[in-house]
Amino acid sequence: MEPAFVVLTDLSSSAEAALLYTTQLARHVNGRVVLLHVYLDPLLELEVSLVPATVQVASRQEIMANMAKRTQQLGVPALIELSDDSLEVAVQHMILRYHPLLLAAWREAPHTAVASQARYPLLLVPETWTGAGLPRRVVVAADEQSFGLTPPALALAPLLQALQAKTTLVHASPGRGPAPLDAALLAVGRTGLFGGLTGSDVYEVPEEAPAPGVLRACAELGAELLVVPARPHTLLGGVFHRSVTAELLRRSPIPVLVLPITEA
Repeated sequence: MEPAFVVLTDLSSSAEAALLYTTQLARHVNGRVVLLHVYLDPLLELEVSLVPATVQVASRQEIMANMAKRTQQLGVPALIELSDDSLEVAVQHMILRYHPLLLAAWREAPHTAVASQARYPLLLVPETWTGAGLPRRVVVAADEQSFGLTPPALALAPLLQALQAKTTLVHASPGRGPAPLDAALLAVGRTGLFGGLTGSDVYEVPEEAPAPGVLRACAELGAELLVVPARPHTLLGGVFHRSVTAELLRRSPIPVLVLPITEA
């Protein structure tokens, strides 16, 4: 069966970068894209209920038509899903139906926290991202702690290996001197997602706070994808302190792949 990539969209220009980036990944592994649009926001149900039914139907048909037109332009097999459920329920249905390799959304999407609760890898693409082609340089942000990944995150191995990207483990610390990264290096290598990594694949950024240091390393290395391990119950937690992860997600000028880690 073709691997699936579920892309959350509201049909805005902001969501377009995430769709294009994810389509490139799907094409590389002969996969398919599933566009998910949540038709009704529960917070707006009262207002929507005041709109005449004929207008609601017209709006729904217009959305379906626009999504169908967009999928025809992607160049990969694509499906559309229009859901009347809450986002949380809709995402769970997509997971049960398609068993996707990852969920994708634009970075400023208000629903990213809900998507992260699904314990699935989540790809966040900045609205301003204009990179062409597949990522050839990947940075994995890590600290000194060991970690394990959830089964859905480990299932990304064929995709990440197919990219054949140069992977670098980046560590930034306000302290002086090298940090004891043996545990993190071993944990990243054990996932099997990035091939065999050695000490020569570690990029240290000393005497700088973690988030700015990681972002500086991404710029210096010419990275096109930042991988951040994070706990599945929230985008604002993980191997790093939650404020570090939040800053990376907020400020990264390149796409960020959030990998859910197992609970301790």
